[in-house]
Amino acid sequence: MPQAVRHYILLALFSLVSANPAFSGPDSPWPMFHHDPRHTGLSEYVGSKTGTLSWCFKTRDEVNSSPAIARDGTVYFGSLDGNVYAVGRDGKLKWSYAIDDKVYSSLALGSDGSIYVCSWGGKVVSLDPQGNLRWKRQVRGRITSSPTISRATGAKGDVFYVGSDDYRLYAITGAGRINWGFNTRKYIGSSPAIGPDGTIYFGSNDAFLYAVNPDGELKWRFNAHGAISSSPAVSEDGATIYVGSGDGALYAIGNDGSARWNFKTRRWIDSSPAVGPDGGVYFGMNDGELYALTAEGALRWKYRTRGTITSSPAVDREGNVYIGSWDKSLYAVDSEGVLRWTLPTQGPIRSSPAIGEDGTIYFGSADGGLYAVGD
Repeated sequence: MPQAVRHYILLALFSLVSANPAFSGPDSPWPMFHHDPRHTGLSEYVGSKTGTLSWCFKTRDEVNSSPAIARDGTVYFGSLDGNVYAVGRDGKLKWSYAIDDKVYSSLALGSDGSIYVCSWGGKVVSLDPQGNLRWKRQVRGRITSSPTISRATGAKGDVFYVGSDDYRLYAITGAGRINWGFNTRKYIGSSPAIGPDGTIYFGSNDAFLYAVNPDGELKWRFNAHGAISSSPAVSEDGATIYVGSGDGALYAIGNDGSARWNFKTRRWIDSSPAVGPDGGVYFGMNDGELYALTAEGALRWKYRTRGTITSSPAVDREGNVYIGSWDKSLYAVDSEGVLRWTLPTQGPIRSSPAIGEDGTIYFGSADGGLYAVGD
C-alpha cells in the first residue's frame, strides 16, 4: 500500500475514534495512560528516529508514572517524591503541586484541560491547567491504577474510572462526585479501558477480566486463570479485548466475553498490550522480551532486552514500538522487530512512554528523571 494512502487511512481512523462519544477528550497528543480510552498505546504521530536526548527533568524520587501531554505540549507526570509536575516542551518547570503522597499511576487530562491524579494513599485530586486545586477526594485503599476518562453517551461532562486496593473500581465525575463503586474479590492495579459503546473493561488480582456497563452493572467476566495487573486494550472496532495474565498468557476476548485465542509465554505479564496501526498486538514480558503478534494471535517477532519489562509499549503511526526495560534503557524497535536505537538512563524504567506531536518520546525512570527523546 502506498505510504500516502496508508497515512490517509490512519488519519481517517483517528477521526472516527475522536467522533465517538465514548472517546470525548482534549485535543492533545497523549491525554492519559496508553494514549486513549481504548488503551491502544497508538499515536497518530511518528516517533523519534535518532533517539537523541533533548533534556532530562530531575525529581527527588522515582518516576514510575507515565506522562500525559497537553495540546500546548506541556507534560504532566507524578513522582514518588509526592509531587505532580508540569514541564514545558523545553524541559523547564512550569509548576508543581504537592500531593504529599507517592504517585505511581499516570495522570489523565479532561476535555476542559483539567488534570486528574490518584495517589498511593487513595487520594483523588483534580487540578486546573495552572496547577490550582479544583477538588480532592479520598477513597479507601491504595491506588496504582491510572484513571481513564470518557464521556459516556448521555453523561454530562467527563467521567473517569480508576481501580483501588479496596477491591473496587470507581466511577467519578469531573466535578468529584463518586457515581458508583464496583466490587471484585481482590485488589485492582489494572487501569480500565473503554470500548466504543462505553463498556468498561478492567482486570483484578482475582484473575477475572470484568466488563461493566457505564451504570456500574456487570455485563460479564472472564477467568484468565491468573492475577491481572496488566491493563486491557480494545481493538479499533471494539470487538476484541486484549489483556495479559499472571498465568503467562496474552488473551484475546470477544466483547461478549467469549475466548478467541491466547498466546502462551513463560512468565507473568505485567506490561499492558498496545494495538498497532495494522491491528497487531505488542506487549512486554517479565522475561525481558518484547512480543509482536498478529491480530489472530500468531507470533510475528520478538525482541530481547536485558531486563524485566513492566513498561507498556507505545506505537507510532509507522508501527515503530517504544518500550522501557529494567535494564535501565528505553528501546525503539521498528515494525519488523529490528532495533532502531536505545537510550540509557540511571535506573530501571517502569514508566510507559508517551509520544508528542513533534515525535518526542517522553518517559520516566527510577533515577528520578523525566526524559525527552527527540531528533
